[in-house]
Amino acid sequence: MEAEPTAAAAAPQAEEAKGDAADSISEHASESVYINNLNEDIKIDVLKQTLKNLFGVYGPVLSVQAQKNVRMRGQAFVAFASKEQAAKAVKEVAGFPLYGKPIQISFARHRSTSVVEKLNAGNADVVREHKRWLKAHQARQRRGNQLRRNDLAAKIAEKKAAAGELDEQSAAALPGAHKRQEIAMPDEYLPPNKLLFVQNLPEGTTREAVEALFSSLDNFADIRPVPGNTKIAFVEFADIPSSTSAREKLNGYAFPSGEKIKITFAR
Repeated sequence: MEAEPTAAAAAPQAEEAKGDAADSISEHASESVYINNLNEDIKIDVLKQTLKNLFGVYGPVLSVQAQKNVRMRGQAFVAFASKEQAAKAVKEVAGFPLYGKPIQISFARHRSTSVVEKLNAGNADVVREHKRWLKAHQARQRRGNQLRRNDLAAKIAEKKAAAGELDEQSAAALPGAHKRQEIAMPDEYLPPNKLLFVQNLPEGTTREAVEALFSSLDNFADIRPVPGNTKIAFVEFADIPSSTSAREKLNGYAFPSGEKIKITFAR
């Protein structure tokens, strides 16, 4: 692991250009900033402390949010006490090499809860309403992301069907797909992939049933159902060793109804 960078390396002298800071603030400025392209190999607690030290040069850091789940890896949110502090950080930290990767930074679209709490100290109703709104907003985002994943999975499956890579029955169930003779590359020639393609699931298999089968395995990430076809699904893992292990453990798994699933690496 590379040594933790110092905050001083990212910032000029504290006295520089203080008077002009307010004049250069974008109308889209926020007290919170969004950071991505972070090194995913760094432990979350180390990363959060590093970001706090790095951005502390620009003013008090109210909060640092970073998570290790697949959806949020390599990303973080940092909240400042003022827009001026955030604007200066956005301007000066962009491109700073943190743990070997240049930081990408922009204003966050929404204020963090810590900022709302500071700006509305003593007004519990405003803070409570913000938390309620933020929770609903995040739920809408998750639903939208799931719809996009479903759409992508459907397009992938349709391409496989068009190339003759799905069995005839599965291909026929896809909208607009034409039946073709199955032309499948032998499993041993498929290169390892974080994404597994699961076939021959029992008719009517739900997303929850597939998730129950795979979710206990190491580094399980997500299930991608194929709309209109419950007999196939895509299962994603965080890395190739984990997907390889999952395939070895569950390929040929027999459901009580008798069907044995076939698992290959996605193409």
